[in-house]
Amino acid sequence: MLKKTASRAAALAAAATLTVLSLSGTAQARQGAPYIGYGQTNNTHAVWCVQHQLNWAFANNWVGRLGSHGQIAEDGKFGPQTDEAIRFFQKSFFPNEIDGVVGPSTGYALLWEGDPYYGYNDKVTNAGYCNEYIPSIV
Repeated sequence: MLKKTASRAAALAAAATLTVLSLSGTAQARQGAPYIGYGQTNNTHAVWCVQHQLNWAFANNWVGRLGSHGQIAEDGKFGPQTDEAIRFFQKSFFPNEIDGVVGPSTGYALLWEGDPYYGYNDKVTNAGYCNEYIPSIV
């Protein structure tokens, strides 16, 4: 059973990577942006971007997914509220990788699911403000 789950996860990751590469268009998210979370450097702008993208996702396109989540403070400070919201978000996309850290995979999902003005629009051609601060796989 564990091998089957691992195989499915690997296949899903490979498919997601291929999809990302085929959709990448002209947007240039910062692949080298530092991770965001406990134990990280946590640039204030980066934390604000994560908080804003989470709030937008929770308010606009998360009805019915894992229940609902309330809004969090958009103060640029990484703390327990932001950590918990990231973990809640990760449950939907990466149920086996819930760590409260925004790395390239979580960052990519946030840029897609969050506010398109600050992240990605429907064609990944918008390089919004948060692309500079949130790590991504594109």
